[in-house]
Amino acid sequence: MHSFGAPTPAVPLPDGIVREAAGPEQVVLVWGSGGLDRLMGDLLESGHLPLLLTPAETPEMIEMSGAPALLLVDAEVLDGSTVEILAAVRELAPQTRVCVLAGASSGADGLLRALRAGLSEVVDPADERALEQLLDRQEGRDGERVLAVGAHPDDVEIGAGATLLRHRALGHPLSILTLSRGAVGGDRDARRREAVGAAVALSAELLMGDLPDTRMEDEPGMITLIEGVIAAVRPTTVYVHSAADNHQDHRAVHHATVIAARRVPQLFCYQSPSSRNEFAPTKFVAVDTTIHEKVEVLAHYRSQSTRHYLEPDLVVASARYWARQLTHTRYAEPFEVMRASERATV
Repeated sequence: MHSFGAPTPAVPLPDGIVREAAGPEQVVLVWGSGGLDRLMGDLLESGHLPLLLTPAETPEMIEMSGAPALLLVDAEVLDGSTVEILAAVRELAPQTRVCVLAGASSGADGLLRALRAGLSEVVDPADERALEQLLDRQEGRDGERVLAVGAHPDDVEIGAGATLLRHRALGHPLSILTLSRGAVGGDRDARRREAVGAAVALSAELLMGDLPDTRMEDEPGMITLIEGVIAAVRPTTVYVHSAADNHQDHRAVHHATVIAARRVPQLFCYQSPSSRNEFAPTKFVAVDTTIHEKVEVLAHYRSQSTRHYLEPDLVVASARYWARQLTHTRYAEPFEVMRASERATV
């Protein structure tokens, strides 16, 4: 089978890292009437997650998992009812690119149906070059890709959840790397499920390791592990714990990430509940539009509901406190700047 993947070959994840949730920019929904086995195989080989759905299943899928990067519609399935469903999909996910698969076998009728549905982007599935261009790995509209690194489930969402939601609104692909299952803080399987739910709510890819909770400073391979993830994700911005933190795992992850991300243009450190007074942020991101959605994301961590730092009032009050650093802003998240570029987008 011919494989026409992305121009930059996909780098596999390092051993010890599992993809628990795929970011929607990797998901390609396919409406087809059959005969698409080759296309589905090539989508997989190019690093995408193809899902063959009926049109009627699609709105619920988007509501559950977020807007996918691409919807491929076989011209043969376009009729009055599917056009109505397509209109609903476009309202739910206006950022999703919709393309009609129509080749010589579809004839003029297929193209006419596409035009009636308001679809001007048409590709012949037999045209390898057109498919190669179509399936280039999705990037943010300005080329931004974000990786947020945390030691335990919920670390990233607590420290940078509202900022990550801002990235999502700008169309930036998000990846979360959580290096342990948080076994010391609760049931590891429950915490994994909660992390998956939070990642889906963020429309983020979730990558999880299984390093020993509370003993990460003894892991000599952590730098190599994070380097492997960075090679696979290719981020332009990384968020990670601050070094000014009382938790030994947080400090270990900070130091390993700073080394592993040495070639990433932007590196910022977020605040944790265990951060020390030495935490000294100089970057403040206005999160007026996303702070309450952050609270909803954190609600996925039900097993941690007794932790005071997850109380909605405290989460919002903390953001209100940091907003004093900005004008005309009610809520903000703070970050230490390890490295920044002039192309900052949030």
